[in-house]
Amino acid sequence: MRLELEGKSYAGRQVLGPLSLSVTRGERLAILGPSGIGKSTLLRILAGLDGDFAGRREGAERLALVFQEPVLLPWRDALANITIPTGCDPARARDWLAEVGLAGREAHFPRQLSLGQQRRLALARAFAARPDLLLMDEPFASLDPETAARMVALTGRLLAGSGAGLVLVTHARDEALALDCRLQVLAGQPARLSPPHESP
Repeated sequence: MRLELEGKSYAGRQVLGPLSLSVTRGERLAILGPSGIGKSTLLRILAGLDGDFAGRREGAERLALVFQEPVLLPWRDALANITIPTGCDPARARDWLAEVGLAGREAHFPRQLSLGQQRRLALARAFAARPDLLLMDEPFASLDPETAARMVALTGRLLAGSGAGLVLVTHARDEALALDCRLQVLAGQPARLSPPHESP
């Protein structure tokens, strides 16, 4: 995937300035920056969810997204939360649940799972889609440090096993480093990308 962004504005205010980025299957990129700088907006552009920008987005990769919240189907059990969105067959969905430590919870509904378990279910759903690129928006936010560390390790293991690339937006540099990401910083008004040592 390649993005050549000329700019992104809301209500006449430019929030993202000119920037260029590319990432392919197997590569890992982390976009660091404080809350409100435009990281989620940039990720939505990369995901193809926001087409209202000046510039060009190219790429035919299969994408999967993991949002800040798990965004599960509350009226469906864990197994259906994988099979319905991805088209994955039930047997493979059970394998993915086992991969993320949720074996035996196939019939549990999201309300019956802890937040950490819901995050693992969302991760299983993403990898069940067999993505070339995984896009993650602050995926470990609101988790306690121990649970977040386990989720980072699990994500790294699943990425290594699948060969998928990663674009991670986060304010947590340690998470990005733990996932062996190439780092870029989003900063300024309007926000632009730069290597960490060049950030303001």
